[in-house]
Amino acid sequence: MHFFLFWLLPFVLVILPGKAFEVAGIGIAVFYIFILIGDHFCSVFGHEKLEKKRGMIDIDSVAEIREAIEGAILKYIGIIVSYATIYCGLQDYSADRAFLIANTAGFKYFDFLYYSVVTITTVGYGDVLAVTWPAKLFVMTEILFGMGYVLLLFTMLITVYVDIQKKKQ
Repeated sequence: MHFFLFWLLPFVLVILPGKAFEVAGIGIAVFYIFILIGDHFCSVFGHEKLEKKRGMIDIDSVAEIREAIEGAILKYIGIIVSYATIYCGLQDYSADRAFLIANTAGFKYFDFLYYSVVTITTVGYGDVLAVTWPAKLFVMTEILFGMGYVLLLFTMLITVYVDIQKKKQ
């Protein structure tokens, strides 16, 4: 439920008229991304008690595995939505000068949601281009975070598989 608060509130703030709302929406989206980075940093470099508490070690049931995978996918979608909100807010804040968009879809947020998916998957079609340094900075962080997140997800799945195989023996 808290994911939807972190996804919906920044989106609503960014589409409201006024620079203060845009800055607040960008700030909340950045905070959400910061929280996710901290969460993953702790899961990779945390200590064993924390990992056991979070369910990363000694997963006992298929339901726990499913819950962990669903949570990871939900967080991945949250990252995409948060970056799209940041991009939309930057574009509005800079009077449409932060990004150069070749063919707009008519609904600005959808353009940035599309751009966020293309960026996090590192496809990079080139039809949307970050122009200002803050826009480029957020694009770089999304690429790095997106790649790291996928690697972490695969690592988590392999660890769970190995843990299950050890329990069978």
